[in-house]
Amino acid sequence: MSMKTHIKLILVFLICSTILSAQNPEPIYSFAKVSKSVGYYKEQKVAWQNELNKNPKNAFAWYNYYRVNRNIFRTDNTDNRTRAEKSKIEKQIVDDMEKQVPNSFEYNLCRWMIGGNSFEYISYLKKAEELGEGRTEHLSDMLGWGEVERNLDRRNKYAKKWYESGEMSPGFLYYNYNVIAGLKQNAIIITNGDNDTYPIWLLQAAKDIRKDVTVLNTSLLLIDEYRNKIFKELSIPDWDFKTVKFDSTKIFTTKISHNNITNDFQKEIVKHVAANKNNYPVYVNLSCGDEFTNTIQENLYLTGLAYEYSTKQIDNMAILQKNFEQVYTLDYLENYFYVDASDPIVKLLNGNYVVPMIKLYEHYRLSGEVQKAEKMKKIILTISKTCGQEKEIIDYFKNN
Repeated sequence: MSMKTHIKLILVFLICSTILSAQNPEPIYSFAKVSKSVGYYKEQKVAWQNELNKNPKNAFAWYNYYRVNRNIFRTDNTDNRTRAEKSKIEKQIVDDMEKQVPNSFEYNLCRWMIGGNSFEYISYLKKAEELGEGRTEHLSDMLGWGEVERNLDRRNKYAKKWYESGEMSPGFLYYNYNVIAGLKQNAIIITNGDNDTYPIWLLQAAKDIRKDVTVLNTSLLLIDEYRNKIFKELSIPDWDFKTVKFDSTKIFTTKISHNNITNDFQKEIVKHVAANKNNYPVYVNLSCGDEFTNTIQENLYLTGLAYEYSTKQIDNMAILQKNFEQVYTLDYLENYFYVDASDPIVKLLNGNYVVPMIKLYEHYRLSGEVQKAEKMKKIILTISKTCGQEKEIIDYFKNN
């Protein structure tokens, strides 16, 4: 056999192997949990369609086919179809599921999801729970339902189940442990997504960590009934949303588009919560976007992985130093010995450590604490390599 022929055979083998592996169906998770490329999702769409062609009664295949289409619609920036057009396709998939697997856990969960997570469809979530012994895909929704109704027994029950399942990212748990560990007693922390909200509830329910802290997720606060309940509990003044346009039937952080949160809400929510009559300290998670902090910069004090809101001056450097030196668990940033499906997302989230750590690094240098400054520099460089900030950080240390 000639070398040329041999090379051709190798190339054919590699191409065939790639095609075969691309057609291997894999469980599809929320893109907030597992980060995958649009190309991966498109390959998996074909793979799960093939599974349905083989057996249209395969409920698990239907669930993953629905999930992968949903993820494509939310991550493919080249798709110019309207949200309404995409929703119509998602609904059609669930309608087709109903014809094939109407009494399955998967169908009922997808029907709940396609319903915009409106309470009008709560019977489907309940049915999914009834059919889902040993399943974990619905736990976040069950937990969220408990929070929205302020049924804390239900919320904590499913938070414990989620924790015990091992499905929650260890990286998210470590990060959020540090977020809440550094807050004052009876603090309120404002959050804006799945990964800065759910892990806190899991830590509180399953590990009894900082149960005094109240989490206010900005998406959930758009629901009239929920907002009114929790504002009353916390002695926060009522807020009439007559001028705010959003669909109050849509709940849970992954389901509400950022576009539904109006500028007025974003600008005023922190100040409004800080007006609580019990003088509970109020914090803004660093994972919240600038839209929540731009107009109140002069009243925000960096204390670690959160800003403390205060109209009075705070010695935040002392608090920042105490949190990083005495309160936070930081070893996992350099050495961790666990498998984490959410690792790429965790590494991006860990980028929030960089700004407070640089503040501490500068403080240590000014105060002559060379060893502490070098230790902080080492951790910053480690984080920057995996969170997309390496060039900026290297340039910073070259110039400072």
